[in-house]
Amino acid sequence: MVHAELDRLQACLNFALDTLRKEMDKSQLPPLSQHSLVEHPLDDPTTYLPSTALFEARRLSLACLGELKDLVQTPLDKRMDERYTAYAAVCTDTLIKTGIIDYLSDVPNSSQGVPAAELASRFELDSQKLVPILRCFAANGWARETCDYSFALNRCSRSFIKGHAGRRLNLFMPGFMSMVESIPSWVMESDWKLSRSPAQTPFQIAFKTPLHRFAWVMEHPHALIPIADHLQVHGDMSTPSVVADYPWKQLDTPIIVDCGGGKGGLVSAILDAHPSFQAIVQDTENVVALTSSIMEERRPRDVENGRLKVEAHDFFQPQPRIGNDYSFILRHIIHDWPDDEAVGVATILGNVARALGPKSKILIVDMVVVPNVDSTATTNAELFLLDSDVKRVDYSVPSHFGSASKIVNAFSVHMLTLMNGCERSLPEWETLVKGCGLCITNVYPLRAHTSIIECALDTRASP
Repeated sequence: MVHAELDRLQACLNFALDTLRKEMDKSQLPPLSQHSLVEHPLDDPTTYLPSTALFEARRLSLACLGELKDLVQTPLDKRMDERYTAYAAVCTDTLIKTGIIDYLSDVPNSSQGVPAAELASRFELDSQKLVPILRCFAANGWARETCDYSFALNRCSRSFIKGHAGRRLNLFMPGFMSMVESIPSWVMESDWKLSRSPAQTPFQIAFKTPLHRFAWVMEHPHALIPIADHLQVHGDMSTPSVVADYPWKQLDTPIIVDCGGGKGGLVSAILDAHPSFQAIVQDTENVVALTSSIMEERRPRDVENGRLKVEAHDFFQPQPRIGNDYSFILRHIIHDWPDDEAVGVATILGNVARALGPKSKILIVDMVVVPNVDSTATTNAELFLLDSDVKRVDYSVPSHFGSASKIVNAFSVHMLTLMNGCERSLPEWETLVKGCGLCITNVYPLRAHTSIIECALDTRASP
């Protein structure tokens, strides 16, 4: 009996894992182990950038594992997995907020684990509640139950320790679950079901406000810090790849303007790698005061000699930096907003487009959705082959890499829920920029979930 799909996926997974192993050896990385007491370099994309072949081997491995799971798991089990996913996230959040994760990281002989009864006593909790939470946490790959009722952190969960990037990717805030729960009625029954306004989404329903998300945050400063932390880590995850995977030396403009540049982390990394550039960080009034103090502390010489400037600018207003001296970065800005709103993408992108000179570029750093048109699309396996003499095998996985693209597609629904925004496919990006008098000159895939969509003035549109 021929098990064609199973055999093909097994061969693909073996190939991906073999490539992963070879690339790790080539990069002199330590073996992966969930029993390790230290984080692996690959665990933090904000500080370590893998080789392209290693990045793609990981992505292909995840795609194969997802396809294999879909092939062998029963639909009812899959549905139950889906339904109870929220509990896994809540368990992680609970263990962070109680302080249990930090405690488990500090105890002597932490690999041996700590009894749940000791944790319950130490944090004045009910052990009967704590044990199911810890076991759910462990079942989702974040901890080990070293013996009955005793738990230890594993390598991956160390990302949740205070001061680490995973800790700042806060999963929940008050009202989040209400927002998620309101999606079906919002789509099917509400007065807003045909609205694409950023002020008529599940966010307004859950938070009982007429304000769109960003306006609400400005009126609730207690929410600003955790949201800003989350967004900064989300951006930092792509920074090493943005710096390494875009050909910055080909830019003909001496000054880079980061629109909505936050604390200036991206332009700092670009300036470190490419000293010939100057940079400007633009953001709202309430952000630039903090950014200015950070830059004065970390890059005093650049601030003093004018190589780095921080200025207040609302990207819904005309862009003041005009002409051939400037190229612009819009990172994780466009996906927040719908296409056809008066206060939306057309306004933001149009304001920058009108400031461009013939040599200027707009670099949109955002996700590019790949539709799963053909569920047996063949990946470009030659990219990963380390030995050119190896005979090519038909490694078929979804064209959007299946489970490896879950983050992209879930993020699109998240943007829809918050602001009526979305992640866009390449044809959608082309339509969007064309409406602003621009054309896409290139797309640079990154070793991250995002790409750089390079745009310039569309000279073909000129009379």
